[in-house]
Amino acid sequence: MDKKLMRKSGTVMSLVSVALAVPVVFGSCSEDNGLTPTDKGDGNTTSFLDGQIDPNNNWMTAVPVQVEINTPGKGTVTAQTIMNEKVTILGEKTVNGGAVMYLDVPQGENTSFGLVFDDGTGFKQYKRVDLSNAASQVVDVTFSKNSSLKASAKVGMAKAATNTSLYGASIMPSYGYINFGSWAWDDLAKAVPENVAAQKNVKAIKDFEIMARGEVTSVGELQSKETVYLSFLYGHTGNIEKRIIGYYVNSVKADGTPDYSDIEFHDIADVMTYDYFDGNAKVQYQLDGNAKWYDANFDYADKPSNPNGARLPARRGDDAYGTLNVNQAYGKRITAVRGLSYKLEIPKGKVFGFYLKDGDKAISNDQKQKMIAAGVPATRVPTKLANYTKAAFNHGQNFKGIRSAFAIYDNFTFMGLDDTMDGGDGDCNDVTFALSNVRGQKMVPLFTKETTESDINKPTIENPDAPDYTNPDPDPTDKPSGETTTEKENYESLQHWTLAFENAGKDNDFDFNDVVLEVTPDTKNNKAYVYLMAAGAQRRTELYFQKSDGSEQYLGEVHELFNVKPGTYVNTKAGQATVSPVLVADDLEWTAGSTLENSRQRFILKVYDDNDTSKLSRIVKSDELIGGSPQVLCVAGHWSWPLETTNVATAYPLLGEWAINFNKTENWNWYSHPAKGLVVKPLAPSHKSK
Repeated sequence: MDKKLMRKSGTVMSLVSVALAVPVVFGSCSEDNGLTPTDKGDGNTTSFLDGQIDPNNNWMTAVPVQVEINTPGKGTVTAQTIMNEKVTILGEKTVNGGAVMYLDVPQGENTSFGLVFDDGTGFKQYKRVDLSNAASQVVDVTFSKNSSLKASAKVGMAKAATNTSLYGASIMPSYGYINFGSWAWDDLAKAVPENVAAQKNVKAIKDFEIMARGEVTSVGELQSKETVYLSFLYGHTGNIEKRIIGYYVNSVKADGTPDYSDIEFHDIADVMTYDYFDGNAKVQYQLDGNAKWYDANFDYADKPSNPNGARLPARRGDDAYGTLNVNQAYGKRITAVRGLSYKLEIPKGKVFGFYLKDGDKAISNDQKQKMIAAGVPATRVPTKLANYTKAAFNHGQNFKGIRSAFAIYDNFTFMGLDDTMDGGDGDCNDVTFALSNVRGQKMVPLFTKETTESDINKPTIENPDAPDYTNPDPDPTDKPSGETTTEKENYESLQHWTLAFENAGKDNDFDFNDVVLEVTPDTKNNKAYVYLMAAGAQRRTELYFQKSDGSEQYLGEVHELFNVKPGTYVNTKAGQATVSPVLVADDLEWTAGSTLENSRQRFILKVYDDNDTSKLSRIVKSDELIGGSPQVLCVAGHWSWPLETTNVATAYPLLGEWAINFNKTENWNWYSHPAKGLVVKPLAPSHKSK
């Protein structure tokens, strides 16, 4: 099949063809001041650029992508942002075998997105797609038949580690591998960064215990336990001594505080001495989409560039390297990462935490007394020194006793531990694990009251930019099918787009704030949400949407929607919007296969004469160019539009480079870099059903 990206009829192709070799001219002469169809002169337009519009420029900060999907059976494919703290859904489609998915992928600093296949019973599969600088793209993605957690994989390379001292047995039987997105290591580097003391990480929890709350399985069964999969994922350490990962479980008192009278400790595996358990590498990765799995270890000196530099001599000379070194050496060539996993089942109502134990050193008196003071009976205090996720248990005073870091980022939940018993460098990522729920998705825990009230965690709990660790509800993309997703959660998980209109023809002032909409397609439910964000129009301006049958749906007059008189400016005169967005529609028709790239022109403005409000002056669509300049910009996210009478090219100095070189990825993020004091910061919609 000739896989050319097929844009639907009525797209902006007419805009693109008109744009050939047309100088970029955004006028800066007047406000929307009562033009009629007979007096639309050229105006005093001045060029803001010496150059010509890129013929590929469709005035939308997105790359249209056609995804050719192949799956082993029925399920859901979700396209999403990756390597961002919060997952944003770009599109969702039910598939059964072969299917085609059309997406608007935002241009920005990140030139990749992810595809996630969920068959509803097994474990999700992740694929990363890296964008080129082409104006539109077609990609092929195939998901494998066997995504089972228990998929076995022995040593994956002909020249894997052969020294028998690196091979051992788990203390607890392993459960197999969990596959993670190839971007997991990149996310981890942001969530629990190297050489940054966890004490300063205000997006991670550093002093914690977790309450087991039971679970709803994929088939809706309520369980009296909570399943947690702990997976090897990352290590960067020079430590070659015995370190044993484990977890502890205890009861809770009626007032919500821990009851350590029955505390139990469960060792899992020695993470430093061995790189293989029962013949399986603890971490593996794939390159370039090939099926072969390559082994990795946690040795910070074991590098592809220096195979004989490993701290542990037994690791020298093979093709298994440290995880961070692999990620730095191969980057986007890495197409999959997976970690050997262990299934922990915690009874509902119990509290649990984790530890990394020194297998050789006896517990210090300092640590012993701290644990007894916290309520652990002397007869249950362990005999070996260890770092705990509960800071009050830990030896020494360095970093306030912080020896661990817990962070939710993107699709993953990370839990890191320092391997030095006095805290070492304090970054708490010497060994880092992924924590997953019963379906192999990121774990979203219910922290104990002591955790959420800990002074150590206070900066994170109070940080509005950190995940809401006080709310145990999982993201809508990660809930088992037995749980429900509220409409608000659904709305907030979707990709938002800003449509910014001019409405005065050639006498535009090109501040692109005459009408500002926020449009949020919900491809799963075939509808779209529309909010009115601002109105800089002086004249009566009506908003319509053209339905698939050709009829026009009236959405309202912009001033009336804001409940103000005609001619009133709303959210365009000051640097901070003060009037809340107005929900115009929460069930707008969005047919299957629609994208904003081929549907934005269905939003229409009808502008009326200043002296005769019954007399139509002009109609504005997004596929219209006047004098080489667009009438509508479509920008990803909650965009800050220019202040009244401020030319958009002045408000966003990098816009000109993007207009001339649309496919140059360095210019893609222009809309995130406004000039100081020249834009309006929007109020985010506080979504409720209309």
